[in-house]
Amino acid sequence: MSILAIRPASLNSLVLELLTDQTDDFCAELLEKIQSAPRMFVDTGIILSMEKLTDEHRPIDLAKIVHTLQSSQLHILGVATDRQSDIQAVQQQGLLRLPATRFSQKRSADTPPPAPRRPVVIHAPVRAGQQIYAEGTDLVITATVSPGAEVLADGHIHVYGPLRGRALAGVQGDTHAQIFCRQLEAELVSISGHYLIAESLASHPLAQQSVQISLYETQLRIEPL
Repeated sequence: MSILAIRPASLNSLVLELLTDQTDDFCAELLEKIQSAPRMFVDTGIILSMEKLTDEHRPIDLAKIVHTLQSSQLHILGVATDRQSDIQAVQQQGLLRLPATRFSQKRSADTPPPAPRRPVVIHAPVRAGQQIYAEGTDLVITATVSPGAEVLADGHIHVYGPLRGRALAGVQGDTHAQIFCRQLEAELVSISGHYLIAESLASHPLAQQSVQISLYETQLRIEPL
């Protein structure tokens, strides 16, 4: 019986879903799948979904799973979970906890994203360790997003200051979402599961400038504001 399920979240990211609380078996099966189909995992971000685990399941050894993924040169985009014990483990590992977007029940491609609501507007700096999520709407931040901070929105993200943390727009699958910022110094930017990490952003010609980031086919496009 399989311990994990693997599905695409986008063309360059995969969902790894834990089906049981057997961490050792999960890691062993994951390594087998990587060895049997290594090309499937090349240049691919990983979303770890623990949404099928309930309070009746044992705690997951997240550190071991992270070590298995990192030793296989896989980049972890975030962990989707609602269990409090898992949330604490995610924070201890310094990972991004994704909101309850139900990666275990991925939205059909034919289902449009929900209609946007009034934007969430934040006037204070978003500091390291903080996470702000604008569910079903846009997120507007009139101050700095510090390194180690995470801002997420189902719609667009506007940062009227330096963006130095992680910004994920179109979390629920809206490929038309965009990211706007006055100064691009981000650790990670993502739109609908497609992402760029710090190394690529720092070497981009528009690094530290005012930019807008959009999704063009399967690639993120960075343009001057």
